[in-house]
Amino acid sequence: MTALEFRLKLSSMYSIRIPYSYQCARTYPLPAPSTIKGLCANALWQKEGGQPAKIMGDIHKASLGATSRAIYPIEISSCTVRVIPIDARLKQFAFTPYIDCMIAFKQEAEELAGKIAEALSVSPVYLGDSESLVSVIPDTLRLISTAKDIEEGDYVSINSLVKFDYIKENEVSEKGVVLYMQDDPIATDAILDRCLAPLKQKGDSYYPMDTFSFLSSVKGSLFKGENIIAFFAQLQG
Repeated sequence: MTALEFRLKLSSMYSIRIPYSYQCARTYPLPAPSTIKGLCANALWQKEGGQPAKIMGDIHKASLGATSRAIYPIEISSCTVRVIPIDARLKQFAFTPYIDCMIAFKQEAEELAGKIAEALSVSPVYLGDSESLVSVIPDTLRLISTAKDIEEGDYVSINSLVKFDYIKENEVSEKGVVLYMQDDPIATDAILDRCLAPLKQKGDSYYPMDTFSFLSSVKGSLFKGENIIAFFAQLQG
């Protein structure tokens, strides 16, 4: 297995729309797994060409998952967006200076991970929508080839987004308010997966947690990068 870690530098606000929010287009503070996969697919498409939908599908099939974290508070604000003169809608935006991301791949997809790393170093990327141009800091691109095996019931400490179903009996050691997120799936008939973000909410601000711990409900792999500690479940079959 291989994981690719990188840091995004943001120069403007971004909006990662929560699925099904309509009259008020709410945003995730942190990019969901599908957003990170889409960012990687877009970079690879810009560098090598091809069919965008196929590239996204290939990345989704080859990956164990994706995750993200922030090192500074995330501020959320809202503004009214006028689509046409009679149709004004409320839209949320978020901002934080940096976001760390990681995407993990199956053993046989190591070559794809390397191609994505190269593409991210040279291609412009967007976070959530086509207006939110961000840059990948080249020195933060790292391929991680070692991971710790985790058994069901093991105690796990991480600092990044994790699927809620990976947590045994919903027990999290850190007290406080954490944010539920959802992974927007590739398949049109798929069920949205809930995720837990390492954030505490205070008003319109979200403050990152250094780590939080839980008992794992599944077997998986723990990756430790320079900035991200992430947990991904083993794929069945």
